[in-house]
Amino acid sequence: IFDHNKDHVYKWAKAWYSKTVVPQYVHGVAYHWYTGDGFDQLQSIRKEFPQAALLASEATWERWRWKPGTTLASGDWRFGEGYAHDIIGDLNAGSIGWIDWNLLLDQDGGPNHVDNVCDAVAMANLSTGELFWHPQYYYIGHFSKHIPRGSRVIETEVTGSSRYTGTSQYNCSAKDNCRPYGVCTGVDGLQATAFLRPDYRIVVVALNCGDDLLDFKIRYGPHALRAALPGHAIQTYIFEPNEPDEHANEVVI
Repeated sequence: IFDHNKDHVYKWAKAWYSKTVVPQYVHGVAYHWYTGDGFDQLQSIRKEFPQAALLASEATWERWRWKPGTTLASGDWRFGEGYAHDIIGDLNAGSIGWIDWNLLLDQDGGPNHVDNVCDAVAMANLSTGELFWHPQYYYIGHFSKHIPRGSRVIETEVTGSSRYTGTSQYNCSAKDNCRPYGVCTGVDGLQATAFLRPDYRIVVVALNCGDDLLDFKIRYGPHALRAALPGHAIQTYIFEPNEPDEHANEVVI
């Protein structure tokens, strides 16, 4: 049900799942990212209606969000960061997946029937036959490559780091303590998500949208690792426990 922006997703989920008969016909709730983070909305659904499968069903960057100097060949690095920020937040809030709206577009950001030109993971210049991979491709890979089907999310606790506490909407500004979709800065601090894979390896994906290097430690059970994450970077760590642990439930960073 729903399949629209996160700012109203909890309201709609509550309306459906509070009915007597309707829930038996509803598998889950889908949502888009265009009104910003909205992770609290997903957490509320997860807490009150744990039977609901949560799925991020659409995200893309509109071309007008390109920073000055961005080219078709380079793309905008912030777009990769924004994707990773939203993926981490959605997965930690209970999402079972995350779908990009546009994996491939042409040099004009289309085709698009309403002239809402967008950016994409891959951009093709149909005039020259060139294909350009944008930053989103590499950021998505940290999740799609290392978190296979059947993996189970582990509670991740990040301590001693800042966190954004403002609101998000489609159109807003920092002066209103608000930011639009996809924005991720140093205010978000160290961000991370962790999963137990079917092969019992523990995967931790960490993100730093700030300018400064972040030194930190990852602790999982008796295992620990000191690490450093440069500014505007993403890293994936894989733990291989000495023996299978089907009951792994927490990673502390």
